[in-house]
Amino acid sequence: MNSSTRAQLLCIALGTVLVLWQGPATLAQASPSAPQVGEDYQETVNRAWGLAVAGEVPTNACAGVKGRVIGKKDRSAAALRALLACNVEIPVRYFKTYLDKVEAGEKTCIDYMTEIVTQLTAMTMSTDALWEMVDTIEKSGDAEAQAAATEALTAVAMDATADKDANDPKRIIKNRLTDRTNEICPEVATVVLR
Repeated sequence: MNSSTRAQLLCIALGTVLVLWQGPATLAQASPSAPQVGEDYQETVNRAWGLAVAGEVPTNACAGVKGRVIGKKDRSAAALRALLACNVEIPVRYFKTYLDKVEAGEKTCIDYMTEIVTQLTAMTMSTDALWEMVDTIEKSGDAEAQAAATEALTAVAMDATADKDANDPKRIIKNRLTDRTNEICPEVATVVLR
């Protein structure tokens, strides 16, 4: 896979992985169930999702997924799906819940700005690590893992984003939060979304 194709696939995958797991719903309409990632990681992803839905920081639960995948060098399709969930879907759900709390008067827009600035880096990993994993899957000879990885990266092409930094999980998250942030906290939107 050449680097241009790789960048396009990651842009598509990170920008739209929700479609793969829950259909073309927006997060505001998303069901309370976690993305389906596979048996090996599902319990941890469910826990992280539950924390995000409850407005609690899911970083530690997702750190467990990232540690297992990277530490054990797990290059299965389930591991890739779990990383995509922990790097995009779960942080987006957490920050959407945080915005709901701002709208309800439980938090302020300044709280939201502080939270996204301090938590976003902790919640995401580099795209290089994700691509290293995809490369390893491609070289593994495991046809099932290769097919599942390809599905995870390409089946979500319906909702590709054209942002130049769209292969960066942080940018994807901010893109998904743009409308809601502008609606609830327009006074801090520029700082939060840059």
